[in-house]
Amino acid sequence: MKVLLVNIYRSPDHLGGYYGKVFAQMPPITLAILAAALEAAGIDVQVYDDALAGGDASRLEAAVRQAAPTIVGLSLITSVMSEAPRVVAAIRAGAPEAHIVAGNIHAGLYHEELLRSRQADVVVHGEGEVTLVELARELSRPSVDLSRVLGISFLDGERVVATAPRPYVENLDSLPFPAWHLFPMSRYRILSFARVRDPGFLVLGSRGCPFGCTYCSLRVMGRVRRCRSVANIADEVEAMHSRYGWVQPSFVDPIFPLTKREGLAYAAELVRRGLHRRQVWITETRTDLVDLELMQALRESGLRRVMFGFEVADPEELSRLRKGASVDAGMKAVEACRKAGVQVVGFFMLGVPGATRESMQRSIDYAKELDLDFAKYTVFVPYPGTPLHDDLLASGRLRQPDNWRRYTSYPTHQMPPVYLPDGLDDRTIVAFQRKAHLSFYLRPRIIARQLLRIRSLTARDFADALSAVAASVLGGLR
Repeated sequence: MKVLLVNIYRSPDHLGGYYGKVFAQMPPITLAILAAALEAAGIDVQVYDDALAGGDASRLEAAVRQAAPTIVGLSLITSVMSEAPRVVAAIRAGAPEAHIVAGNIHAGLYHEELLRSRQADVVVHGEGEVTLVELARELSRPSVDLSRVLGISFLDGERVVATAPRPYVENLDSLPFPAWHLFPMSRYRILSFARVRDPGFLVLGSRGCPFGCTYCSLRVMGRVRRCRSVANIADEVEAMHSRYGWVQPSFVDPIFPLTKREGLAYAAELVRRGLHRRQVWITETRTDLVDLELMQALRESGLRRVMFGFEVADPEELSRLRKGASVDAGMKAVEACRKAGVQVVGFFMLGVPGATRESMQRSIDYAKELDLDFAKYTVFVPYPGTPLHDDLLASGRLRQPDNWRRYTSYPTHQMPPVYLPDGLDDRTIVAFQRKAHLSFYLRPRIIARQLLRIRSLTARDFADALSAVAASVLGGLR
């Protein structure tokens, strides 16, 4: 039994539009955790990063032929679906007898379409670590019966069969650390706004979220948050430093820590082990979950930068998004970070339901009023799996809803967004995104701060940023 996991390419132009040059190829942590689970079960697993090969179909086909896998695993999210037919064709050509197994959010939502179109032979629903191991073992039996595997769907003749759901992994400490040794880590890079020191790596500390934001598709992981113990997380970051010399763990959780108690406990564990003298770290959490005492403790433990999803500055829009946090909470959170000496990255969305030119301008002004170190402005995308997607689709508000390339946070005039609020057009949305970034970053105060104090941006970062600015300006003139 051999398993090949493939990370699907997304072109920088598709992923970032005019801002594609500032994007970095991030290490695929989902596949790394799956690979570790397979290795721990004694299953031969290899990885192929189609992204690092620039989406070259012939190279992918050759790699598949050489690996001769029984299973090829694909992680399918909406943003890679435009590339899925190319990848599937290369796999079918390189290993005609291999079983293509698809997982992740998009695969689970559109499993019937994927199975009937032969883009997948089996779809894994929910978490895949246990399911993929059991599936591999079942496919190695002389007499295969897929109905014995929980949490999958497959075709039986012309009929789509879905087995009983698999329970979530309750004890996340039971999962092995990501199998980064299978990946060419020197070719990956953490995004510039999330990079304090190199080399960095990604860490997953929890799954599930108790909040009900209507724009977030991570709700499919459950509303009950399951978290690893602070000792288990510290074991991982310490091991990565000892084995590879990696000095910046970056949490991919939407919220870590969730509680003050969890944050204080994790900070104390890092300090107890002396990791605060060897590593720095960054994370993302909510503005209504932090205070000065917590931020000071996290700063002492090595936290240097925190990311907050402010989203918008309009209270009515926040209410529609069911964010649950207020504009005032944002101000207080940043103030606590400033006093503790922690840098702040702010995430904002333009073009959310109900947005107007005036409300988007307030979000732009809000970011400057907060005096953030970094600001990232994306255009709202109603991703499949979210309540807003379902509502907008049912009301006929999505434009070409099956054109997956239009689900982009960085639209261009050539590839406009899948959704527009009433009273706004494509040109306005693109122009506001350009205006937001230019007005935030092209200020003497921010330029001086980046050059003299933060200094996490390299010469290449500045060159790429200038290129992105030029591309966005030229794009707006077309």
